[in-house]
Amino acid sequence: MPVTSVVIPTRNRCALLHRAIQSVLKQTFTDFEIILVDDASTDQTQLMVKDIKDDRIHYIHLEYKSGGAKARNTGIENSNGEYVAFLDDDDEWLPEKLRKQIDCLYANTQTGICYTGRQTMRQRKLIGFGKRYSFKYPPYEDHFRSIMSDNFIGITSSVIIPRNILIEVKGFDENLPCFQDYDLFIRILKRWKAFGINEPLVRYYLGSNTEHVSFTREKVEFASKYLIEKYKNEESNPILRKAIRKINFKKMLKSFGYAAEVIKYSLFKK
Repeated sequence: MPVTSVVIPTRNRCALLHRAIQSVLKQTFTDFEIILVDDASTDQTQLMVKDIKDDRIHYIHLEYKSGGAKARNTGIENSNGEYVAFLDDDDEWLPEKLRKQIDCLYANTQTGICYTGRQTMRQRKLIGFGKRYSFKYPPYEDHFRSIMSDNFIGITSSVIIPRNILIEVKGFDENLPCFQDYDLFIRILKRWKAFGINEPLVRYYLGSNTEHVSFTREKVEFASKYLIEKYKNEESNPILRKAIRKINFKKMLKSFGYAAEVIKYSLFKK
């Protein structure tokens, strides 16, 4: 039984997926399996995966397009590791990522989520200033209040989570068309703590990322209302509302297409 299961959901991104897989195979920590969940791809994904000769790779093909939450849940259900790490098919890990997170989890047994800093990339170029990567510690001692006020963890590709916790919280909410990662972090941190490694161990690519593809005005509007209703009885609900508005604004800054769609709708609505 491997220590870690690496779940990679994918759909029609053969070339990018190859880069993601190779970044896992180059990890200095080698006691892992890769659960590759193909969300009904119609390109050469299956043939490409077969050409990679590594027994640690397990390929699952979904017959019908089901979305990222379903694909990740399928990966969790078929995982065998004590911990589960997630990697989007267009991101990549630096070689020490798993090693440092496993060491962190062994040293901090009450951790619900271990996350890392990330380099933000456009194609192969770094974006940003100063440290050239982004990372946030929880803004409050109460980690549940922290995640309700801000998604300080960031992206799915940076996290590793004990499998028993993922099973207990029932994985990703498949009703959400976006914000699935944020919702998962909220539910976990209601009961457990987060531990962050302030190092850039993930390369997060803008432009092709699944998260950006999933951000349309209608999906964001639905997901925003869904989350607010889902946590309406929480004392921190008002700060969650502010957090969602902030997330949406940041997405507008990162995605011209999404911003244009929102602005156009607002103008015609008036």
